[in-house]
Amino acid sequence: MKQTPKQFFSTPAGKLTLAIIAMVLCWTILIVYISSNAAGGTLFPTEAHMNRVRQEIKNNTTKLEAARKNKKELDDLQAKYEAALATFWNADRDGEPETELRNLINDAATRAEANLQTLGSVRTSNINNELSYADLDFTVVDEYNKVIRFFAEVEKSTPRLSWRRVELRVEPTRARAVTGPGAANRANAATVATASTAQMFRTTGQVRVIKYSPAGNASGKTASTAAKTSTTAKTTTTTTQAATSTSPAAQQTEPATATPATPAADDSAKPTNAPANTEPAANDATTNKENAK
Repeated sequence: MKQTPKQFFSTPAGKLTLAIIAMVLCWTILIVYISSNAAGGTLFPTEAHMNRVRQEIKNNTTKLEAARKNKKELDDLQAKYEAALATFWNADRDGEPETELRNLINDAATRAEANLQTLGSVRTSNINNELSYADLDFTVVDEYNKVIRFFAEVEKSTPRLSWRRVELRVEPTRARAVTGPGAANRANAATVATASTAQMFRTTGQVRVIKYSPAGNASGKTASTAAKTSTTAKTTTTTTQAATSTSPAAQQTEPATATPATPAADDSAKPTNAPANTEPAANDATTNKENAK
């Protein structure tokens, strides 16, 4: 008996045949889709298509190597930047340079026993959100060896300071005119003192630090407040010493004004004792009258 297609596919053999046909059809569609995307739309790619794919692979490989090289350079630059941050002025670790930088220069001059004549205020200028410059001007007037020791002490400061400008000039020696009694002897003594005085040098310079300000600088602000108090105390001490050094000149002028006044006071005091000497004379006159009676 002859079967219809519907009856055949309802049997187990027909169902197996239908599954095999569907599987072959799916594989055919999959192979065509993959070959069209991988070989430029052709089922069997030509040599030109293969060369084009090889060139694309080569170009992509070159771009990948360039990207890796750029990434390595950026990583090296980042490592150098992080290493440099350790040498910069850290606001959390070193405090605010507006006060602490002045203390470093003042301490260096104290250790070198150099005369720090002027110390300016710290000027800052921003580089980016985290970095900024801090500059400080100063003037030292002292002997050459003390100036050199001052330079050495500044170099020992931590964090290290950078020199922006240094000028060293000879300080001129000014002679004073000597007048009055004994002027010749005092002039000779002043000449000998001037000849024996060491040559002074005026040094003006500017130092700079790079300030690194990480987020959350509360501790740095607290340290700067304490440093500001110590700076004020040192400034007051320096002013007092300067005033004390000028006082001998004023003390030398006091005897000149006080000496003439003493004899005048003694001469004017003598007439006040005259009435006391008249009492014996009056007593003698009264005694003579009684004897006459």
